[in-house]
Amino acid sequence: MREGTADASSDVLDRFRAAFYLLLSRAFSREPDWETLNGVEQVSGGLMEAWELMEIPSDPDVQAGKILLRTFFSGLRQSNLDGVIEQLAREYASLFLGVGPKTVSLCESVYRSASGLLYQSPLLEVQQSYRETGMAKSDRYHEPDDHIAVELSYMARLCEMTQEAARAEREQALRYLRLQQAFLEAHLLRWIPLFSQHLIAAASSGFYRAMAHLLKGYIGIDSGLIDSMTQELNLHHKPKSKGDRKKVRSDGSSTHH
Repeated sequence: MREGTADASSDVLDRFRAAFYLLLSRAFSREPDWETLNGVEQVSGGLMEAWELMEIPSDPDVQAGKILLRTFFSGLRQSNLDGVIEQLAREYASLFLGVGPKTVSLCESVYRSASGLLYQSPLLEVQQSYRETGMAKSDRYHEPDDHIAVELSYMARLCEMTQEAARAEREQALRYLRLQQAFLEAHLLRWIPLFSQHLIAAASSGFYRAMAHLLKGYIGIDSGLIDSMTQELNLHHKPKSKGDRKKVRSDGSSTHH
């Protein structure tokens, strides 16, 4: 593969990854309105097509999520939209805001701390990760920094920063990829699978079960995508070997070894 082709491929993959993380982040940030659902339908459809075109590996959770989401939006066209929005708002409150019998926490601390409470050591750890890249949660969003929507949004922004850096700053792009891999391994991969299992069991709507399956499947795949992008950057941006360097003669002209 030529260098220009490789760069274009990485650029497309970065944009795909950022969009997927943003889609997942928005699904869990607050109860959906009609504008959100319309956006999710359009973006998810485009992302699924891109997934197949780029031949990204899949898994059973991703396939289950795709089917559930397609079924949900197909049924939406024959439903009372206001009624669906109201139902999803009630389910969001029931699942995530503690007003129902089956509460599923959206914060990492609950899954990774011995106490099972909010505002534990994982919160401090993610805050340190955000500081490393000069990022901070918006003051307008009042959830804790280890809320799933914040963590997924952070990954999306790292994807965007990698894309921006890859065009001119290879070492910086590699640094951002390493930060993504580290955050996946230290955080998302350590609590998202359990969160997704709880949500799949507790959710009544196809929408939230679909997002749980997609989330669980995607973070498992994304670790491999980061590895592939890292290898590609290293392969196509190697410094010239000694045999490729020019030897300057005393007369000022140059030749190859």
